[in-house]
Amino acid sequence: MEERNLELDDDGKIKLKKAGFAAEEEETGEDLVIEVPDFDKFAQDDGRVGLSDEALAAKAEAREALAARKRAQAEALLREGDELFAAGDLTGAGEKYLDSGAAYAADWRPWLGVVRVQTRDFTDFSEIYDCERAYERALRLMPKEERAALAQKYAPLLEGQAAAAEEEAAELTQKDISAREEARPALEREHKSALICMIVFLALFAASAVAGGVLACFISAVRGAGVLIAAIVLAAAAFVLLFMSAWAVKCFISARLSLIRNRRGGTSEFGKRAAQRLEESEIIRSVIEDLQK
Repeated sequence: MEERNLELDDDGKIKLKKAGFAAEEEETGEDLVIEVPDFDKFAQDDGRVGLSDEALAAKAEAREALAARKRAQAEALLREGDELFAAGDLTGAGEKYLDSGAAYAADWRPWLGVVRVQTRDFTDFSEIYDCERAYERALRLMPKEERAALAQKYAPLLEGQAAAAEEEAAELTQKDISAREEARPALEREHKSALICMIVFLALFAASAVAGGVLACFISAVRGAGVLIAAIVLAAAAFVLLFMSAWAVKCFISARLSLIRNRRGGTSEFGKRAAQRLEESEIIRSVIEDLQK
């Protein structure tokens, strides 16, 4: 067992003993003995240290060979994806691109392939959010020169698409204004009619309820069944008018909301389509900006 002495200022000694177990302390006279675990032995036992240079080189070579095989597999899958994409088989190409990215995730090309499939080669951005992660990964891994080449290839086409979307959105906005102005008079008449109807039914209900209540107070004071019958008739009328008033209130609320919606821009079908085209234009311009960074 290896043993070394360390001199202290008070002439005492600490003895360090290398052992194969956890450290233990024992005091013998003036000497303090500490047994230190044999860390080299444990490291050799679990295979992390103590390997020969030849073994370490073999492990490194095995890792490099595995990485090379994965890269070769990813490259083959990428070529198959490109061939399927060129042939118009977008579903098959997308699967190959995903398999290629799974085999070697550090390559930006399969992730760009997924984006090209999802956007029909940057011509349809309606499903761009379905490949957002692939898009971000492709841009993060892509070299600057490759990004510049893509910008040179796609930016002019994307600029044209964005301009066309904005122009169409402007036309649809004008149609939205015209459609809402054309429909507004009818909605205003409907709103006015619903308001009058609601007021009439509520007034009749209130009058019937009040009259029936007043007559009910005189039933016992007046002889005969006339007052009782009148009170019952008015109570029944009030009950019916209650439901009619609720229906009139519902019709008024619906007419009111329709008029408010008509006065707000972009609420017609033309306006909704204009908003969609503007959103598409914003997405396209963000893609252009990303490629030109």
